[in-house]
Amino acid sequence: MASLNMLISELAHSVQQADSVPVRRALRLGIIHARNEMIRKTYDNNRVTDKILQQRFKLSLIDVPDGDLVITNNIPGCKIKRTTNKVPRPVRLTNNLPFHSVRTVGVVSNKEIPFVKEASSQFYKHLPGMNNTDNYDYINEYIYININLGIYLAGLKYLIVESVFEYPHLIQTETNSGLLNIDNISDDDEFLLPEDMISGVKKIVLETFNPQVVRQTNEIPTPNLVK
Repeated sequence: MASLNMLISELAHSVQQADSVPVRRALRLGIIHARNEMIRKTYDNNRVTDKILQQRFKLSLIDVPDGDLVITNNIPGCKIKRTTNKVPRPVRLTNNLPFHSVRTVGVVSNKEIPFVKEASSQFYKHLPGMNNTDNYDYINEYIYININLGIYLAGLKYLIVESVFEYPHLIQTETNSGLLNIDNISDDDEFLLPEDMISGVKKIVLETFNPQVVRQTNEIPTPNLVK
């Protein structure tokens, strides 16, 4: 694997604008877009995503009013779980599921939480065998968990999310050695791009990138110099 800066430098030299900051920024976005496009096309063709591209990380949960609306805050017993912070966007796949896996922490006693649309969640208790099923929905970049009162997940404080994400270099990972500090992440770190995908990403970027477009860094509007 290579870092983002390595890929950017190679492509910037290819278009003979190695020292242009706006060009390097545009190429950086192009690399990320090309990676996600290749992942989507692979899934559309094979209905699978490579395990090597999947990442998992831990999220903290808080109790919020049902619907996460102020108007429902005073309704007694009307609480659900929600992630404390927004969840990074996963790569958009055509399987109608936001993530590959949402589950509790651990291996020995973890619990998989199925995806159910919030509007349909209340009706699952009427289905045979589904009356005690907890479920989650992904709304406004938050994960909401509908938990039946008095069962295992009522005291849940953390959640594990696993999927393929649009910006893999920004995913915080936690191991026994500690938590990766997101402030220390840089474009010089390895980018989650397998070796066999690098040539495809370069090809997409070079075919779609137009080096003749004038890119400016000043904040004062100026006439379009291309016209």
